[in-house]
Amino acid sequence: MDKGGTDRIREALADLCEPLHDTFARAGAATSTSVKGSKKRKRSIPDLSGPEYGWHRTHTIRAYAHYYLKQRDLGAWGLSGNHRRNGELWLSDGSYRARLLHGPSKTDVPPPGPNLSRRAYYRNPRLPLPDPLFGPADDRLLVLWRLDAQTGAPAFRVVRPIGNWKYGRKAQVDIDFPLPQSADELADIYFEPSDDEIHLNIPNEESNDDFRAGGISG
Repeated sequence: MDKGGTDRIREALADLCEPLHDTFARAGAATSTSVKGSKKRKRSIPDLSGPEYGWHRTHTIRAYAHYYLKQRDLGAWGLSGNHRRNGELWLSDGSYRARLLHGPSKTDVPPPGPNLSRRAYYRNPRLPLPDPLFGPADDRLLVLWRLDAQTGAPAFRVVRPIGNWKYGRKAQVDIDFPLPQSADELADIYFEPSDDEIHLNIPNEESNDDFRAGGISG
């Protein structure tokens, strides 16, 4: 039984687990090579691996990820949006839209800012929906990605925004969970709706997970 739409979200994202982890791992590796340069190219290409060039690596990773995702079978999902517009990265399966954003930290969710279209994107109706079978056909998700600084391994966090907030304030979301590497692992995640928020339970969850797996991020 679909608990207000949460099962639909979990099932819809199953096709993205392996492709996202694989492509962002490849994108991170390719970006590291292009930023640091080979021995033969060091004389002509500067070293852009310093912290002040983090923005450059983020944009480059998104570009490589977009390129690799075009070559992958994403099931019902496909690339959407306009990647030429500042390298934005969107996915859609016809029922859900997912905007992939670089997470500012392991716990923070980027606020929408003053852009009106982005603020509208963040205003999903709160779960549980009265009747999920006839709920909105265009649910909007954020997929926050980060690469481990030491290993380059990617980690993803899925949140469903339900309102607007300012930087440093409590994020207005009603679903918040880490996206595992496989569909089988995702199938083991289940949600428990309550009056206040959507609680997430992950079997064998370790206390040192990269992302907090609670209901509403704070």
